[in-house]
Order: sequence, then structure tokens, then C-alpha cells
Amino acid sequence: MKVSIISIGNEIMNGFTTDTNSSWISRKISKYESCEVTAMLVAKDQKDDIISNLDYVIATHPDYIFITGGLGPTHDDITKKVLASYFKSKIVLNEPYYIKLRQYFKDKKIRNKINLKTQAQILDISKPIPNRCGTALGMAIKHKNINIFIMPGVPREMQEMMKNEIIPLFIDPLYKKIDNYITILTTGIYESNLYDILKDIVNKYSDKFMVSFLPSYTGVKIRLFKSDPTADLIKFKSLIVSKIDRYVYGFDNDTIEGIVSEKLLNQGLTLAVAESCTGGYLSKKLTDRSGSSKYFKGSIVAYNNNIKNLFLGVTNDLLIKKGAVSSEVALEMAKNIMYKFDTDIGVSTTGISGPTGGTDDKPIGLIYIAVVIKDQKIVKEFNLVPSRREHREVATHTALNMLRLLLK
Repeated sequence: MKVSIISIGNEIMNGFTTDTNSSWISRKISKYESCEVTAMLVAKDQKDDIISNLDYVIATHPDYIFITGGLGPTHDDITKKVLASYFKSKIVLNEPYYIKLRQYFKDKKIRNKINLKTQAQILDISKPIPNRCGTALGMAIKHKNINIFIMPGVPREMQEMMKNEIIPLFIDPLYKKIDNYITILTTGIYESNLYDILKDIVNKYSDKFMVSFLPSYTGVKIRLFKSDPTADLIKFKSLIVSKIDRYVYGFDNDTIEGIVSEKLLNQGLTLAVAESCTGGYLSKKLTDRSGSSKYFKGSIVAYNNNIKNLFLGVTNDLLIKKGAVSSEVALEMAKNIMYKFDTDIGVSTTGISGPTGGTDDKPIGLIYIAVVIKDQKIVKEFNLVPSRREHREVATHTALNMLRLLLK
């Protein structure tokens, strides 16, 4: 199965919008046997550019072409017009869908200026692809034995069409779905250290598996790809994990906050958070999941020392003697938030995110994270990335990992 993907949009070409659609489609398609994505292109909202990209991919004779973007109701959404010209076809109104759209907007009493007719129009040579998340119909076209799918650029709308219409009808019946890769998610260890631990295994099985190490500020992803169709991917994954179990928090699409949430729910524990430098980001992560009210009671963002004193009970003597960024203050914050909110767990963060505020003794990037679980009291010092945005993200991830390890 040869696949080409074209994303259309000036915003993508100019770098203001990230093209997540192409990578999402590629990941979905790569789960099928003998799949090869041969082209991933970006075209401007211009007729000549769309045509030149389409000419290029058609000349490579793919089995599938996925096109996203340019189906909206505004002046720069020209995809349908360009394709109508390219395939020498007409743009026609899908009357049933148009009636459905009008009824929906009438029932919802929504008054807007969307041109519903343009959203219900498709090429006369195409079959409509329902849009359950938006207004613009998608299209399926057969051209020179190539299956071409045109979808909106809004990721949620495109993904819904792929998952519920295109894949079940046009791909599942023809191609075998296989598990040819697994991503192991690790944190708390450097890429070089992971490789030192795993290099013998990686080399031993190099004829059957490709192993990639993908580092980021929050951890290292280890992608295992099965190059030998007869190889046992699950067994190889278990072998890898057995060597680095302490650092593995999940697989594939797992998130560390999701893993922590499950542990809190399963163990019937509650927690409260006292944050300084992370500014509420840890609380945000802990409440991202539905059902978080069962374990998360609340938080205090104590950015100012007066707030640490008045609301968290950290004494002024301790703040003056040790400083707000200290292990002692972090521990008091975690302990007192637990008592104040009557929870099983208290977590705190206090540090220097920068770009100002650092000293020789306490440089930018320094942070103390404390976790108190009943009688257990743990506080750790970290020197993280000296960049404000990344510092908060990594600090939050690190706090969640500390909590994960203690719950484990």
C-alpha cells in the first residue's frame, strides 16, 4: 500500500500552524501490513501550488492520496474549486446534507453567517464522506485506480472521518492490521544511560527489530519497530522493559498524568497541591482527566512569600533563614497543604524558572519538589532546563514521576 499525503494551507506553509494531520494519518496507516508512506507534502492555498503537488503524487502511482484543508466557507478555502477544475468535474449540492445542516442550525437557534451551501457541496464525481464534528462534507474520488480522500483541515474533523468512515470502508477490508511497533515511555534517565543498559540487547536482535531512542526534556521514548514479520514484538518489549523497569511509566499514547490518575483512583487516595514556580500547571495536569474530582481536592498557587506564610503556614523565620526555594520550605508546603485540605497526599514545588532571579547559590533551573504520603516525607532537589516554559513543563513531569514511583 503506497500512500501520499497533501496538507493544504498558507498557515502551515508559513509556519503559523503545525501540520499534525500528516503525522496522524501516517501513524494510523503504518499499522497496516506492507504500508509505505511515499510522500508528505504541504501546498499553499493557491491553485498552481495545489495542482503541482497533486501532479507529483499522482505520477508516483500511489494506492491512496489523503488531502486535508481548504474546505471551509471563507475566501481562501479553494480546494474544491481547484479539484473540480483539475478533474474536469462540477461542484454540486448534496441536497440531503444541506437540509440536515439547515435543520441543525435552526434547532440549535444558532445565528451565524456560515454559507451552509458551500459546506454541503461536493464534486459530482465524488462520494460524500459524512462530517459528524463540523460542517464541511468530505469527498472520496476514484482516479486512475487511486483512492483519493479530501477532508477538512480541522484535526478533530479529519480524525473522525478517518476512524469512522475511511479506514473501516476503504482500508480494513483490504489490508491486514498488524502491531509492528511499540513505543516505550521512560523518564528520569538520560538517553546515553538507557543505551548503555540496552545496547547488547539492541545489537543482538538488530536483524529482527529496529530500535530508536527519541529524547525530549521530559524523557526518552524508545520505539521498537519489527523489521522481521515473524518476530515476537511483545516478547522483545518485555525483554527491554525488564532491564529498565524503574524508568518506564507507560507505552504508546499513555501520559504520566494518566498513569498517576489511575493509581490514585485504584488505591482510593486523595491529594492536594501547593505550587510556586509551576504556577498551577501541576494542578492542571492532575485535573485534565475526567473523574479527577475523586482524588484531587484542590491546590494553592503560593507564588508570593506572604501567601506561603498566610495560607500554607510556612513561617517567616523559615522563609528568611532558608529562602523560599529550599528543601525545608518545599517540605512544609507539601505537609501543610495535606493537613489543610485533609488529604492522603501533599505535593509541592518551589524553584526558579527564570529568566531572572537566579544566584550563584541558587541558579536558574533549581527546584525542590516534595511529596508527603501519610508518614512518608520525600523532598528532592533538581537542576532542570534554564528556560521558563520548559522548566515548568519538566518540573511538573518530574513531580508526577516522583508521585508515580511512590504509589508504585
